Amino acid sequence: MTETDHPLVSVIIPVYNDPDGIRRCFEALRKQSYPTERFEILAVDNGSTDDTRAVIQDALAGVPNGYLLVEDEIQGSYAARNAGIERATGEVLAFTDADCTPAPTWIESGVKTLEREDADLAGGRVVFEFSSEKTAAERFDASVNMRNDESVRNGVAKTANVFARAAVVEEIGLFPQELISGGDVHWTRAATDAGFELVYAPEAVVTHSSRQLWELLRKQYRVGTGQIQIWRMDDRFAVWILLVGLACFPFKVLKFLLADESGKVAKESPPDRDVEKGFQVIVVAGLCILLMSAGRLVGLFGAVNSSH
Repeated sequence: MTETDHPLVSVIIPVYNDPDGIRRCFEALRKQSYPTERFEILAVDNGSTDDTRAVIQDALAGVPNGYLLVEDEIQGSYAARNAGIERATGEVLAFTDADCTPAPTWIESGVKTLEREDADLAGGRVVFEFSSEKTAAERFDASVNMRNDESVRNGVAKTANVFARAAVVEEIGLFPQELISGGDVHWTRAATDAGFELVYAPEAVVTHSSRQLWELLRKQYRVGTGQIQIWRMDDRFAVWILLVGLACFPFKVLKFLLADESGKVAKESPPDRDVEKGFQVIVVAGLCILLMSAGRLVGLFGAVNSSH
């Protein structure tokens, strides 16, 4: 790929009350191997109440093609991403989050994967960073979340690290911004269902700090609530799916417990994701599945009440 062949890339980053994260993200983007004049940075503040917006403005001083956008009418990362998409001018859209730190070759590797595979979308690798203690919550988080290496095989990817050609948006539209969670899965599924090709880009790396227990449980609750919203959007019978999910709860825990007994996880997982499992991790897994189920129940009751 020659200098003139580099497509223009629009990096879209939603952020809410995370000044330290967005500062690290900008620092990493300033060190990219991709030509500076061939990518723009669109940081979308989603109504922050701290000094996040001021941090972005300071960071933009050293970025020639950087822009601060504001989406404070709709609280949600998908609405923020949509604001970035509507302002983007790139042939390729690169999505990441404020709490992610792109590797120096992130953009270059993502674009090369699209070109090499003649693909429309690419889900990059999310490497988890652990605290010095590597708690049970962190180990479980790393083993199951943001697994683009696995989810791409099922036609979906997580926007912590996704590259998409602008033509994809032109065809399938924006993210469903009313969703609390799961909008990236729904959007990438819509793209692959429409015939666009999604591939895995292991060389396109961002790092993400693993979550501690309370943050992890909040995420799983949010995921459960978002699943009900998606089922309603897709006209799926949410009550039946919910009951089946609850009935399968012990089997899900057992599957997680026995997953690495066959050697499959250890063989296929990146080193940072192939973590040691023990009793504490299994307890965390059970709590997470319970919180996800609770989120589904609350989402279902909310949907019933809103329909009356």
